[in-house]
Amino acid sequence: MSQTVQAEINVDGSIRLLEPIHVSKPTRALVTLIEGENIIPERLGNVAKVLKFLQENRLPDPARPSQEEIEKQIAEARESWD
Repeated sequence: MSQTVQAEINVDGSIRLLEPIHVSKPTRALVTLIEGENIIPERLGNVAKVLKFLQENRLPDPARPSQEEIEKQIAEARESWD
């Protein structure tokens, strides 16, 4: 299975990955150079950071709809299409 991660290549040729990657054995990789503006890594974000943020900043209980409320909203949305 292939996966793509962003990296930064320094002028000396060293490569720094901009997001975590896990491999279970030595793995070959292809490097594609992208011309254009340098993108600020902090602005890219990644899934692990988003999940951590969501876990640490859950909605308070009163703001979360119950399962019945969610089902009611879904039913109303379906019926509104007629």
